Amino acid sequence: MSEPRPARRRPPTRWLLLGAAAVLAVLVVGVVWLEARHPQLDPSGNAVQGVPPLALDDEPTCRRFVDEAPIEEIRERLASAAAVERIEEGFPAGGRVSSTQVFLCPSAYDGKQVTYVGEVVGEVLPRRGGAWAQVNDDDYALVTGPVVGHRERSGFNTGLSVWLEGDLAERIEAPGRPALRGDVVLLRGTILRADPDDGGGITLRATELETLAGPLELEPPLHTLQVVVAVVLTLLAIGASLWAWEVRRR
Repeated sequence: MSEPRPARRRPPTRWLLLGAAAVLAVLVVGVVWLEARHPQLDPSGNAVQGVPPLALDDEPTCRRFVDEAPIEEIRERLASAAAVERIEEGFPAGGRVSSTQVFLCPSAYDGKQVTYVGEVVGEVLPRRGGAWAQVNDDDYALVTGPVVGHRERSGFNTGLSVWLEGDLAERIEAPGRPALRGDVVLLRGTILRADPDDGGGITLRATELETLAGPLELEPPLHTLQVVVAVVLTLLAIGASLWAWEVRRR
Protein backbone atom coordinates (compact mmCIF):
# COMPACT_ATOMS: atom_id res chain seq x y z
CA MET A 1 0.00 0.00 0.00
CA SER A 2 1.22 3.47 -0.85
CA GLU A 3 1.96 5.80 2.00
CA PRO A 4 -0.53 8.67 2.48
CA ARG A 5 0.66 12.05 1.38
CA PRO A 6 1.60 14.36 4.20
CA ALA A 7 -0.97 17.07 4.85
CA ARG A 8 0.02 20.46 3.47
CA ARG A 9 0.19 23.35 5.80
CA ARG A 10 -2.34 26.00 4.93
CA PRO A 11 -1.37 29.62 5.36
CA PRO A 12 -3.25 31.50 8.04
CA THR A 13 -6.50 33.08 6.89
CA ARG A 14 -5.26 36.58 7.63
CA TRP A 15 -2.42 36.18 5.13
CA LEU A 16 -4.90 35.09 2.49
CA LEU A 17 -7.04 38.15 3.19
CA LEU A 18 -4.03 40.46 3.18
CA GLY A 19 -2.85 38.96 -0.10
CA ALA A 20 -6.27 39.41 -1.70
CA ALA A 21 -6.44 43.01 -0.47
CA ALA A 22 -2.97 43.72 -1.87
CA VAL A 23 -3.89 42.27 -5.26
CA LEU A 24 -7.09 44.31 -5.33
CA ALA A 25 -5.18 47.48 -4.44
CA VAL A 26 -2.69 46.84 -7.24
CA LEU A 27 -5.52 46.31 -9.71
CA VAL A 28 -7.27 49.55 -8.68
CA VAL A 29 -4.06 51.57 -8.91
CA GLY A 30 -3.28 49.97 -12.27
CA VAL A 31 -6.71 50.80 -13.69
CA VAL A 32 -6.47 54.42 -12.54
CA TRP A 33 -2.98 54.71 -13.98
CA LEU A 34 -4.03 53.27 -17.32
CA GLU A 35 -7.03 55.59 -17.47
CA ALA A 36 -4.79 58.59 -16.81
CA ARG A 37 -2.49 57.52 -19.66
CA HIS A 38 -5.34 57.04 -22.13
CA PRO A 39 -4.88 59.27 -25.24
CA GLN A 40 -7.71 61.78 -25.58
CA LEU A 41 -9.49 63.44 -28.49
CA ASP A 42 -9.76 67.21 -28.77
CA PRO A 43 -13.47 68.11 -28.41
CA SER A 44 -13.03 71.81 -29.21
CA GLY A 45 -14.35 71.37 -32.73
CA ASN A 46 -17.49 69.45 -31.74
CA ALA A 47 -19.64 72.44 -30.75
CA VAL A 48 -22.86 72.76 -32.76
CA GLN A 49 -23.15 75.95 -34.78
CA GLY A 50 -26.34 77.95 -35.22
CA VAL A 51 -27.84 77.27 -31.79
CA PRO A 52 -29.99 80.27 -30.79
CA PRO A 53 -29.43 81.74 -27.32
CA LEU A 54 -31.73 80.81 -24.47
CA ALA A 55 -34.69 83.10 -23.97
CA LEU A 56 -33.89 83.23 -20.23
CA ASP A 57 -30.28 83.44 -19.10
CA ASP A 58 -30.99 81.91 -15.69
CA GLU A 59 -32.86 78.90 -14.29
CA PRO A 60 -35.75 80.19 -12.16
CA THR A 61 -37.65 77.76 -9.96
CA CYS A 62 -41.21 77.69 -8.66
CA ARG A 63 -43.52 75.74 -6.38
CA ARG A 64 -46.88 74.88 -7.85
CA PHE A 65 -49.96 75.68 -5.72
CA VAL A 66 -47.69 77.59 -3.29
CA ASP A 67 -46.63 80.79 -5.06
CA GLU A 68 -47.90 81.74 -8.51
CA ALA A 69 -45.77 84.89 -8.78
CA PRO A 70 -42.61 83.15 -10.11
CA ILE A 71 -44.70 81.30 -12.68
CA GLU A 72 -46.21 84.52 -14.04
CA GLU A 73 -42.81 86.21 -14.03
CA ILE A 74 -41.26 83.40 -16.07
CA ARG A 75 -44.13 83.52 -18.57
CA GLU A 76 -43.78 87.28 -18.98
CA ARG A 77 -40.02 87.06 -19.47
CA LEU A 78 -40.43 84.23 -21.95
CA ALA A 79 -43.04 86.13 -23.95
CA SER A 80 -40.87 89.25 -24.01
CA ALA A 81 -37.78 87.34 -25.15
CA ALA A 82 -39.77 85.49 -27.81
CA ALA A 83 -41.06 88.78 -29.20
CA VAL A 84 -37.52 90.13 -29.50
CA GLU A 85 -36.34 86.93 -31.22
CA ARG A 86 -39.15 87.09 -33.76
CA ILE A 87 -38.03 90.58 -34.71
CA GLU A 88 -34.25 90.14 -34.65
CA GLU A 89 -33.68 86.48 -35.56
CA GLY A 90 -36.77 85.52 -37.48
CA PHE A 91 -37.87 82.62 -35.27
CA PRO A 92 -41.62 82.31 -35.83
CA ALA A 93 -42.75 80.97 -32.44
CA GLY A 94 -41.44 80.83 -28.89
CA GLY A 95 -38.10 81.55 -27.31
CA ARG A 96 -35.54 78.79 -26.82
CA VAL A 97 -35.75 76.96 -23.50
CA SER A 98 -33.60 74.28 -21.89
CA SER A 99 -34.80 71.03 -20.37
CA THR A 100 -33.40 72.11 -16.99
CA GLN A 101 -35.46 75.31 -17.04
CA VAL A 102 -38.60 73.35 -17.88
CA PHE A 103 -38.08 70.78 -15.13
CA LEU A 104 -37.38 73.48 -12.53
CA CYS A 105 -40.77 75.10 -13.17
CA PRO A 106 -43.00 72.99 -15.45
CA SER A 107 -46.13 75.01 -14.74
CA ALA A 108 -44.57 78.17 -16.19
CA TYR A 109 -44.04 76.50 -19.57
CA ASP A 110 -47.19 74.39 -19.68
CA GLY A 111 -49.02 75.02 -22.96
CA LYS A 112 -46.39 77.50 -24.20
CA GLN A 113 -44.95 77.56 -27.70
CA VAL A 114 -41.18 77.23 -27.40
CA THR A 115 -38.01 76.52 -29.34
CA TYR A 116 -35.86 73.64 -28.15
CA VAL A 117 -32.48 72.41 -29.42
CA GLY A 118 -30.96 69.04 -28.64
CA GLU A 119 -29.50 65.74 -29.80
CA VAL A 120 -31.76 62.82 -30.65
CA VAL A 121 -30.52 59.86 -28.60
CA GLY A 122 -31.50 56.24 -28.05
CA GLU A 123 -34.33 54.94 -30.22
CA VAL A 124 -36.97 56.73 -32.25
CA LEU A 125 -40.27 54.96 -31.54
CA PRO A 126 -42.79 55.26 -34.39
CA ARG A 127 -46.44 55.47 -33.40
CA ARG A 128 -49.66 56.27 -35.23
CA GLY A 129 -49.47 59.90 -36.27
CA GLY A 130 -45.83 60.45 -35.34
CA ALA A 131 -43.00 59.14 -33.19
CA TRP A 132 -41.49 59.49 -29.73
CA ALA A 133 -37.83 60.42 -29.20
CA GLN A 134 -35.54 61.47 -26.39
CA VAL A 135 -33.79 64.75 -27.18
CA ASN A 136 -30.93 65.81 -24.89
CA ASP A 137 -29.66 69.38 -24.65
CA ASP A 138 -26.72 68.96 -22.25
CA ASP A 139 -23.14 69.95 -23.07
CA TYR A 140 -22.36 66.48 -24.42
CA ALA A 141 -25.05 67.04 -27.04
CA LEU A 142 -24.32 70.65 -27.99
CA VAL A 143 -20.71 71.42 -27.05
CA THR A 144 -18.22 68.59 -26.50
CA GLY A 145 -19.84 65.62 -28.21
CA PRO A 146 -19.97 62.09 -26.76
CA VAL A 147 -17.81 61.71 -23.66
CA VAL A 148 -16.19 58.61 -25.18
CA GLY A 149 -12.70 59.66 -26.23
CA HIS A 150 -12.27 62.80 -24.09
CA ARG A 151 -12.47 63.89 -20.46
CA GLU A 152 -14.55 67.05 -20.85
CA ARG A 153 -17.16 66.06 -18.26
CA SER A 154 -19.95 68.60 -17.83
CA GLY A 155 -22.53 67.28 -15.42
CA PHE A 156 -25.25 64.80 -16.27
CA ASN A 157 -27.37 64.01 -19.31
CA THR A 158 -30.51 66.16 -19.46
CA GLY A 159 -33.29 66.26 -22.00
CA LEU A 160 -36.97 66.07 -22.84
CA SER A 161 -39.27 63.41 -24.16
CA VAL A 162 -40.44 64.72 -27.53
CA TRP A 163 -43.42 63.81 -29.70
CA LEU A 164 -42.50 64.31 -33.36
CA GLU A 165 -45.69 65.00 -35.25
CA GLY A 166 -46.41 63.48 -38.65
CA ASP A 167 -43.32 62.62 -40.68
CA LEU A 168 -40.81 64.72 -38.71
CA ALA A 169 -39.06 61.58 -37.44
CA GLU A 170 -38.24 60.56 -41.01
CA ARG A 171 -35.81 63.49 -41.24
CA ILE A 172 -33.64 62.05 -38.48
CA GLU A 173 -30.62 60.29 -39.95
CA ALA A 174 -29.29 58.55 -36.82
CA PRO A 175 -29.97 58.81 -33.07
CA GLY A 176 -27.00 59.15 -30.75
CA ARG A 177 -25.24 56.30 -28.94
CA PRO A 178 -21.79 55.83 -27.36
CA ALA A 179 -19.11 57.35 -29.62
CA LEU A 180 -21.79 58.76 -31.95
CA ARG A 181 -23.57 62.07 -31.59
CA GLY A 182 -26.95 61.82 -33.24
CA ASP A 183 -28.77 64.48 -35.23
CA VAL A 184 -28.88 67.82 -33.44
CA VAL A 185 -32.26 69.34 -34.19
CA LEU A 186 -34.06 72.61 -33.58
CA LEU A 187 -37.65 71.91 -32.61
CA ARG A 188 -40.64 74.16 -32.25
CA GLY A 189 -43.71 73.04 -30.40
CA THR A 190 -45.72 73.09 -27.20
CA ILE A 191 -44.62 72.04 -23.72
CA LEU A 192 -47.07 69.85 -21.80
CA ARG A 193 -46.54 69.59 -18.06
CA ALA A 194 -48.55 66.36 -17.78
CA ASP A 195 -48.91 64.66 -21.15
CA PRO A 196 -51.54 61.89 -20.91
CA ASP A 197 -49.92 60.08 -23.85
CA ASP A 198 -46.65 59.86 -21.94
CA GLY A 199 -48.03 58.65 -18.62
CA GLY A 200 -48.36 62.19 -17.27
CA GLY A 201 -44.75 63.12 -17.96
CA ILE A 202 -43.34 66.42 -19.20
CA THR A 203 -43.11 66.44 -22.99
CA LEU A 204 -42.57 68.68 -25.96
CA ARG A 205 -45.13 68.29 -28.74
CA ALA A 206 -43.02 69.27 -31.76
CA THR A 207 -44.62 70.48 -34.98
CA GLU A 208 -41.46 71.79 -36.70
CA LEU A 209 -37.98 70.31 -37.04
CA GLU A 210 -34.79 71.78 -38.45
CA THR A 211 -31.51 69.85 -38.49
CA LEU A 212 -28.59 71.92 -37.20
CA ALA A 213 -25.93 69.17 -37.34
CA GLY A 214 -25.88 65.66 -38.73
CA PRO A 215 -24.49 62.60 -36.93
CA LEU A 216 -20.91 62.90 -35.66
CA GLU A 217 -19.01 59.66 -35.11
CA LEU A 218 -15.93 59.73 -32.89
CA GLU A 219 -13.14 57.19 -33.25
CA PRO A 220 -11.38 56.88 -29.88
CA PRO A 221 -7.59 56.59 -30.32
CA LEU A 222 -5.96 53.21 -29.76
CA HIS A 223 -4.62 52.85 -26.22
CA THR A 224 -1.38 51.02 -27.10
CA LEU A 225 -0.21 50.79 -23.49
CA GLN A 226 -3.48 49.16 -22.47
CA VAL A 227 -3.08 46.56 -25.23
CA VAL A 228 0.44 45.73 -24.02
CA VAL A 229 -0.71 45.39 -20.40
CA ALA A 230 -3.61 43.18 -21.47
CA VAL A 231 -1.28 40.85 -23.41
CA VAL A 232 1.18 40.61 -20.51
CA LEU A 233 -1.57 39.88 -17.97
CA THR A 234 -3.05 37.25 -20.28
CA LEU A 235 0.29 35.48 -20.58
CA LEU A 236 0.76 35.64 -16.80
CA ALA A 237 -2.72 34.19 -16.24
CA ILE A 238 -2.02 31.33 -18.66
CA GLY A 239 1.31 30.64 -16.99
CA ALA A 240 -0.26 30.66 -13.51
CA SER A 241 -2.97 28.24 -14.67
CA LEU A 242 -0.40 25.85 -16.12
CA TRP A 243 1.68 26.02 -12.94
CA ALA A 244 -1.37 25.29 -10.76
CA TRP A 245 -2.32 22.35 -12.98
CA GLU A 246 1.22 20.94 -12.72
CA VAL A 247 1.19 21.31 -8.91
CA ARG A 248 -2.09 19.39 -8.68
CA ARG A 249 -0.60 16.51 -10.72
CA ARG A 250 2.19 15.92 -8.21
